[in-house]
Amino acid sequence: MTYDVVVLIEREMSEGDARRVAALHARHEEAIDYHLLVSSHPERGFGGPMALLGTTFDDVAGLSSPPGSAPAGTATANGTATATLADPDLDMASVIEHSSRHLRAASGYPVHVSITHGEVLLALKSLVMRTGGQEVVVVAWPETAASFLCSDWVSKARKLLKVPRIRILEHDS
Repeated sequence: MTYDVVVLIEREMSEGDARRVAALHARHEEAIDYHLLVSSHPERGFGGPMALLGTTFDDVAGLSSPPGSAPAGTATANGTATATLADPDLDMASVIEHSSRHLRAASGYPVHVSITHGEVLLALKSLVMRTGGQEVVVVAWPETAASFLCSDWVSKARKLLKVPRIRILEHDS
């Protein structure tokens, strides 16, 4: 039996991001299967999937008008640890390869990758249902993570996604 964790990323996971996600499950007794979800929306800018989610639950659930195309945050590589992170607008293959490699190395568990070409929340819900996911980890820009935590987004998303645990982590900056 495995414990399935769906990980939604807003940009490439750094080694630090991957270590923090893996640390959440370090003492878990069951084997872990990670399911990495990446959005392919280059027209939305470097904000990635969270820019598509919106900052309120109504936006996320599609109950209000579609969110603007402005990204949730912008960042540049800090240049302190490793090479520059790949920009999903320019190099989706590198985002996927580097993120999955970092998470696999940090956790020692398999990482399955899914790409969505449509609504991120619907893809997230579908992936949770398809994999039997018991947990969702969202790795987002600090501004996006703060918006999610300040609103009641997490508890509402938990009910919509029907998972007992949703965790919000900030990307390394």
